[in-house]
Amino acid sequence: MIRRRRPGVTGLLAACFVMSLSCAGASAQAAPSADGRAAGTVTPTVHCTLPAGQGEATGPQEMTVELSPAVVAPGGKVHAKVTLGPSPATSGLSLEDVPTIPSLDLAMSGGATGTVTVRGAEFTMDIPSGTPIELPPYEGDFLVPANASGDISFTPVRTLTQTKVLGSVFETPCDVVDGGGSIGTVTAEGAGSEPATLSAPADPVRPNTAVTLGGSGWTPGGAPVPSLCSVGGGGCDPLKFSSNTLTIGGDGTLSGTATLAQAGAVPDGTYEVKVNDGTKEATAPLTVRAVAAGDREISLSRSSGPVGSVITVSGKNYNPDRWINVIGLDASGTGLDDSAVYVKSGSDGTFAVEFTVVSEAVVAVQADEGNDPATVRTAPFTVSTGGGGGGSADQKLNTSVRAGTLSMVQDGDTVDFGTTVLGTGSGVQRSRLNRVEVEDARGVDSGWSLTATLTGFTSADGGTIPAGAVRWTPRCTAQNGSVGVPVAGSPAALGSGAASLCRMDPDGSRPFTGGRFDADADLTLTVPGFTRPGDYSATLTLTLL
Repeated sequence: MIRRRRPGVTGLLAACFVMSLSCAGASAQAAPSADGRAAGTVTPTVHCTLPAGQGEATGPQEMTVELSPAVVAPGGKVHAKVTLGPSPATSGLSLEDVPTIPSLDLAMSGGATGTVTVRGAEFTMDIPSGTPIELPPYEGDFLVPANASGDISFTPVRTLTQTKVLGSVFETPCDVVDGGGSIGTVTAEGAGSEPATLSAPADPVRPNTAVTLGGSGWTPGGAPVPSLCSVGGGGCDPLKFSSNTLTIGGDGTLSGTATLAQAGAVPDGTYEVKVNDGTKEATAPLTVRAVAAGDREISLSRSSGPVGSVITVSGKNYNPDRWINVIGLDASGTGLDDSAVYVKSGSDGTFAVEFTVVSEAVVAVQADEGNDPATVRTAPFTVSTGGGGGGSADQKLNTSVRAGTLSMVQDGDTVDFGTTVLGTGSGVQRSRLNRVEVEDARGVDSGWSLTATLTGFTSADGGTIPAGAVRWTPRCTAQNGSVGVPVAGSPAALGSGAASLCRMDPDGSRPFTGGRFDADADLTLTVPGFTRPGDYSATLTLTLL
């Protein structure tokens, strides 16, 4: 059986996660090997910007890169094997099975200029607490420019490590700030194939929208993959596009769209969009701007009417996916709190919401984006009155609301996996976590996190089953009337590291989050085939922060 203890009421979320963190290395020359590969080691000083506001880290890091083949045609493919030493950055928490994607930017000189990116495949790793983080070796391919000629030297300039934790992608860029040098040379010679072309919109595009791309000279039937890069070609990241419909026809024509990720993942700026079909690639400039050219504007479906009128307030040229606050103003410019309504802008930066004229005092309607004073816009409204009335009288109604607490309750404290007979079946037993109800009555927008740790199983005569034999698949939902959408944790093995069951992320543009939220999980216990018979128990501890 698994027993849990209830932590009771706890405080706010007190810590973010440091996930990632590999950086680049400096100063040793590379030399080609007998089998046509070039390998070199450098150990520069690198400066890392840690995710989630965790600060910065600076220090040396060794890095070895092996490039092959030694000679390629212009536009040809180079394979890179990357081995990094311990990073100068550490994590404040111990985490298990963290999905990780490493990449390395190499600056070219000599026979070609610009920057190429070596991007490794996604893998999972355990991140220790307070210990320099060391990524396992990884491999990736890149293409040299189609106009390359002669010896091309490659120098590391930046690493980027992306980690996926609690439903979010955390990025740790590490820049070479001192030392460094070439880690290898590849020679471009011969006649390359006809270079591909790529076209992208000349006008700024918004995050979370489809970007039309086109071009010619591509590999017929190839599988085009778009990436968003820094100007010059570095930091290329396919995760900056959430999806695409790109295809290559039999005549080598590229067509379709690539949809940018949301504004939080793609800040305003000047970029290069790169498309790679496996054998060819090309880039085109692309400007991303969440707020389109022109000022934010609001309009009313009508500018006058009696008290009780319901009008539509519309806006355009706002940041996408942001909370817009709409409120009535009196003659002094004071907001009438009981008139306030909230609406989220669309991916195109527009919004529309119904607004009720609640008082004769209303002289204008105001909208702002996330309580930012710079985004305040107003439109006048005139309250009309009829004649012949018998007068009016006001009565003021008062009440008080006090903040509550963050707490949780659970339906039970025992989970039974049943009996396993050694030597029969797969040894897999299934059960379900007792439902946990989180209540957030604080009336704030701080968010919260519900995590679990698990001890190993033990029996009375000394038998053990490791905690990692239990895996879970979390679920969480909001009860009716709750404000905010909870996020379930990822399927994972349990153990001493905190595993997420459910969380609510803070949203600075939302007035508050709160209500009741249900969380549970499917549990799977895989009993090792060579386990001492007996009755086993372990303790699962849930922590709400």
